[in-house]
Amino acid sequence: MTASQGLPRLPPGRHGLPRDFVVQNQRDRLAAGIIAAVSEFGYHETTITQIAAAAGVSRRTFYGYFNSKEACYLATFDQIADHLCVAAREAAAAQDEWPARVAAKFAAALEVFSTNPQLARFALAAPPRAGGELTAHYRRALDAALAELTDGLPGGAEAQGPSPAVQQSLIGGAVALIVQKLEAGEGERIRDLLPDMVELFLAPFIGRAAAVTVAGRPA
Repeated sequence: MTASQGLPRLPPGRHGLPRDFVVQNQRDRLAAGIIAAVSEFGYHETTITQIAAAAGVSRRTFYGYFNSKEACYLATFDQIADHLCVAAREAAAAQDEWPARVAAKFAAALEVFSTNPQLARFALAAPPRAGGELTAHYRRALDAALAELTDGLPGGAEAQGPSPAVQQSLIGGAVALIVQKLEAGEGERIRDLLPDMVELFLAPFIGRAAAVTVAGRPA
């Protein structure tokens, strides 16, 4: 596991570095460590020893920040979700029409996952299999993602879109496409899913013909 490569390892002993820097460095390393460990072994099989080893820190350092593997996972999951939300909103800011904003948001998220497939394994493939609070947290995150994608829909999602159950199936279908790429060993090609994902999500809202156009497919 090499998730913490590129993150500077702090020198041992008294190094005189600012406390804020040390805290952020160690938190970043622990986030990278649990992403690497869960991506390789799965959530239930991952141990705190493996997380600490992948992060390049001690178990004692781990427990200085988190009281359990679950707490570390949830904090890292939320960090990823926040990053995706910021990237999606920045990508969509230049678009005037709602369908184009949706396409831009999907493109930003797929680029993040394609650049680092471990994030997709950690955030999308692992939590449904973990059960308990992780799965519940994941489902709430999908609800938030759906709200983000339907934000700005003319007339509102309830008035202009398909039923809530269908909308949830759309976001679930988008995630399933990503997981299929991962399981096929094609994580670096997640970005190639963009046309399929845009068409899949937009068609129930604006019709297939318009969705195909926004997706960039030939009419």
